[in-house]
Amino acid sequence: MPRKRKEETQNLGKSGRKTKIPKITVDDSGLKYITYAQKLKRKKDQSEKEKEEEKIPSHDCCEVDAANTLLGLKPRALPFTINVARPSYTISSNLTLQLHGYTMGIPRKSLYKSATKCVIDMLSDMQISTMTSPFNRRVTAMDWHPTNPDVVVVGSKGGDVFWWDTSNIEKQKFHQGMGAGGIINSIKFWPHDNSKVLTAAVDGTITLNDIEGKNTQILADTLNAHDFWYCSVDVHAGRKFVSAGDNVGKLQFLSYEGKKTFEFRLHKNKITHCEFSPMEEWMLCTASTDQTVQIWDVRMIKDRNSSMCTLKHEKPVNSAHFSRTNGCRLLTTDQCNQVRVYLAPEWHLEKTILHPHRFFQHITPIKATWHPLLDLAVIGRYPDPNFAGYHENELRTIDIIDVDSEKVVARLHDPSAPGLVCVNKFNPAGDTLLSGMGVNLLLWRKKEEAAKIQESFMSKLSGRGLDRSSNQGQSRTGRSGQSLRANDKLKKQTETSENKQTKTKLKVKTTKENQKKK
Repeated sequence: MPRKRKEETQNLGKSGRKTKIPKITVDDSGLKYITYAQKLKRKKDQSEKEKEEEKIPSHDCCEVDAANTLLGLKPRALPFTINVARPSYTISSNLTLQLHGYTMGIPRKSLYKSATKCVIDMLSDMQISTMTSPFNRRVTAMDWHPTNPDVVVVGSKGGDVFWWDTSNIEKQKFHQGMGAGGIINSIKFWPHDNSKVLTAAVDGTITLNDIEGKNTQILADTLNAHDFWYCSVDVHAGRKFVSAGDNVGKLQFLSYEGKKTFEFRLHKNKITHCEFSPMEEWMLCTASTDQTVQIWDVRMIKDRNSSMCTLKHEKPVNSAHFSRTNGCRLLTTDQCNQVRVYLAPEWHLEKTILHPHRFFQHITPIKATWHPLLDLAVIGRYPDPNFAGYHENELRTIDIIDVDSEKVVARLHDPSAPGLVCVNKFNPAGDTLLSGMGVNLLLWRKKEEAAKIQESFMSKLSGRGLDRSSNQGQSRTGRSGQSLRANDKLKKQTETSENKQTKTKLKVKTTKENQKKK
């Protein structure tokens, strides 16, 4: 026990009485210890400060278990690091690309150039193989099957869900939505059962739908779709939880059963996009109309100030996609004329590409997406008279941009589809592109494959493989498919040509008979 001494001093007040100053204990080292009253006061002040810090509006967060917030991930002990894997490319005999990731070294320039040239040549040779109109409202979201490169699912402004096997036009499923107010803002294949899809909709629900439309499971519901609805969703397959962003900037983590494990308002405005990194299981990015994109560590996420980095933009942001080659690039699209590329691990701004894709409330927001084999950005062009380089009668093309050179290496356009193409996404194989143009779906393939598909389809329509009395090729909304309309037009043309031929034959025959009589 240290030796202690007591110090007492006296002070005369106005009344002349002696008052004692509180006793302070001092040890041999000269350190003073506060009295019990001072301890109580300090404890009270500290508790009041903690209450003020924890005071959050009731609609901004919910009570969650801190242990569940880690979602099975180990807590971060050291500063975050990212394993930067650079892609290498090998070209097979049939000019298809196979990607192999390695963590050390730089790709050989000659191999990279040949691979890039091969992909660009393939993209420049694409044309529309199929055009269909399953919806009566515009296309809003789409997602390709993660393992089957021929299967895609599409959502519409009316809440409709369209399953499409692009290799066989007869394999289609259509699920009717609620109509007005049922906009599907985001759609994802369920990772553990690819016959199911997850949707985030304006009706205020996160819904798990199956291909038959029988078993529908609602994982989350705001119960007030007039004020709160969901704008984005993504699934973490490894840790089995769902991330969803809403229109007021709140981010939620949900278990597969719908249990809410985290909720906090991380952005000032709506979260237009959320996506997990394909490289690091703990990394999440969110884009918002508050003109920011934020990178999060889900193990350390607490509040708005706990993000790893904040990427500020000049305009509201529509999307932020990790690159599909190695996950070390982030592609963002704003609502004016900028496409930005950020590079890991510090996520510094690498490129700012100027491109006209301005926002308009009556069209689906235009979002740039990645090509799966190379770092090529795919985005629809919305010609703007105020944009530098604009010329009269500029086409509404689909631009494919090389982010390294910032140049448009290919443009896709078809005179039969002159509309504005807002939604574009390549399949995992990189040889098929699906585009949303209003209520129409455009399927782009190489010219050889497109010609084969059109030939087989026309042969079926001629009566050998498709019964015209059936409902094949017609959507359940009562809107006939674009292909059937084209077939009707072709049939009319053939009928008119046949009638003309018969008429000319009859005319020649009658003239010959008249000459013989004479």
